[in-house]
Amino acid sequence: MFANSKQISLRINSEIMPELRYAIGATLIMAFAMAFGGQLAFVIPYLALNFLAPGTKIPKIKQAVIFILIVAVSSISALIFTSFFFPYPLVYIPLLALILFWIFYTDKISFIAKIFLIMSFLAIPVPNPLMNVTEWGAAIAITLITGSASSIFMVWIVYSLFPDKNTDTETGNKAAKTASKLSQRERINNALATLFVTFPVIIVFIFFQLSDYLLILVYIVLFTMMSDVGKIQSKIKIYGNIIGGIATIIFYEMIIIVPEFFFFVLLFFGTALFFSKKIFSGKTNAVYYKTAFSTLTLIIGDISMGSENASNEIYLRIIQIFIAVIYIIIGLELINRIKKKRT
Repeated sequence: MFANSKQISLRINSEIMPELRYAIGATLIMAFAMAFGGQLAFVIPYLALNFLAPGTKIPKIKQAVIFILIVAVSSISALIFTSFFFPYPLVYIPLLALILFWIFYTDKISFIAKIFLIMSFLAIPVPNPLMNVTEWGAAIAITLITGSASSIFMVWIVYSLFPDKNTDTETGNKAAKTASKLSQRERINNALATLFVTFPVIIVFIFFQLSDYLLILVYIVLFTMMSDVGKIQSKIKIYGNIIGGIATIIFYEMIIIVPEFFFFVLLFFGTALFFSKKIFSGKTNAVYYKTAFSTLTLIIGDISMGSENASNEIYLRIIQIFIAVIYIIIGLELINRIKKKRT
């Protein structure tokens, strides 16, 4: 009987631990981003979810140091590159395309490091109207470096409070990585497809300086990199964003009623806990809730840490996200059809 109760206890812990870790980690990082702010700080909580999602392990010290160094080097490199070449569009645009192609193509760095690298190179050319490119780039570099370091630190804290006792996870991750290893040709094709979908939008944002709509650019690039072509992935994006949009509206209406930081954090934790139970449920609809919570985190972060005008545009932000999703689906489907015609 004692053995059975112990097994039940272990099973409950293994089920609850990841949920609590996900919810508390997401809340801590969101609270930190809100408290300390910075340019593009709203992206940090969104990206940090990758450290807490199902199947992930706590980053080791060596991995964490390498990750932060990649973010620091990429941010500073993007600042130098943009400051030097941005005044010369005919040189800057082709070089930017080559850099982005390499980022999409390479398998030498992690996915999350790629995201921070891309954010550095894309956010700087779309400066805040009150800053020049160099000032804006420096502000973004500081935000990304401190944000990546603080995210790792808080993830360590959360994992220490809610340890991962599943010893099979790391082995499973290694097996998954081996199984998903792409050939050079496949990586080239995927990189070209991603560049084909994202670069026209990037050009529009750079030339028209659409800093108020930076969320759309971020979303298009992130989701295109995460995307596989097909009806299932399209369904996940659409359903996930519908759930996320509805949840975001409810969340926003509640923080309008009680516009206090403590209430915001408490409400975000409750929301994260609700979604974490769905995400770690193991059910087929878990992917919808994962997408939904990512959407909510990105939009709420953008509004909460943005300008006063942004805080009054919750519905516009949701519409923008849906436009981005439709654009991604159409773009990737078009590429898929072109590929089928060639084969």
